[in-house]
Amino acid sequence: MLVAGMLLAFCSCTQEILVRFVDKDGNDLDLSGISIGGGAAVPANNSASTDTATTAASTPAADSSATPDATAAPADNAAPAANDTAAPSGVPSTKDEVLNFYKSAVARVKDNAEAGYNKKEWQVIGNLNITGIGMVDSAIENVVAGYATKEEDAEVQVSAKGSDDAKNRFPGFTLTDYSKVASATCTESGGNYKITIVMENEDTPKKSGNFLGQVTNSILYWEDIETEVKTNVSIVKDFSDVHVDYQGFKIEAEITPDGKFVSMDQTAHVDIRIGSAKILIATLKNKSGTMDNYAQYREFSY
Repeated sequence: MLVAGMLLAFCSCTQEILVRFVDKDGNDLDLSGISIGGGAAVPANNSASTDTATTAASTPAADSSATPDATAAPADNAAPAANDTAAPSGVPSTKDEVLNFYKSAVARVKDNAEAGYNKKEWQVIGNLNITGIGMVDSAIENVVAGYATKEEDAEVQVSAKGSDDAKNRFPGFTLTDYSKVASATCTESGGNYKITIVMENEDTPKKSGNFLGQVTNSILYWEDIETEVKTNVSIVKDFSDVHVDYQGFKIEAEITPDGKFVSMDQTAHVDIRIGSAKILIATLKNKSGTMDNYAQYREFSY
């Protein structure tokens, strides 16, 4: 109705005027489909024309009876407030959104070999509650130390982009049961996404049916522990009721909005409990210890 009223007003003027109708961004509107009194409205034309009406329109005569300047944009064409047009940030917010975003970024490295990186892994053994017998304790500590790497001794493992080594060393994310995730959060910092994933506790993961093995390579499976102790740890004669309890396994990653890793850390806190074990001349009952495993991924190249 507003457009039709303006057309009628201009048609009643004595001056020959070519009118341009534009949207709020200054783009010409095509009004060729509008008919007033049996005549078609002048179609929009962005190019210069030699038509005499165009010449006349370029410098309309000043006339006290002329219709007020209708070329000024009406109030409805005013630019909307910034809050009305701002695009969403795109930062994953729900648990599913965070996990799906992380899963997609992992697949680019693990499945598609799109990136190379450096990996460093080490362990910290602490709070060994053992026999109190000096010779036995020393033997146990030496055995434990033989399976741990100190941070200062850990070598950086370089995995080239596109190599099988890069695919194999990188932890996958095949988890589908998101209820096994205690929390998954994401914040934006410096233009990148900082993601933190904390897993539910898992007591003594076995190769079949575990969930931590679906998100990390840095895990001790019970079958491997049992085989290693029985085969290669001669000071242990017998053992039972052993628990290797992973508590609050954490993934901390920095990823670009388009899904490229900047860095990643995986931290496992392990509570080890032994109900009973015969070690050399001693029998251990209800002993415990802790281990923290750190896996660090840096210098990604896509």
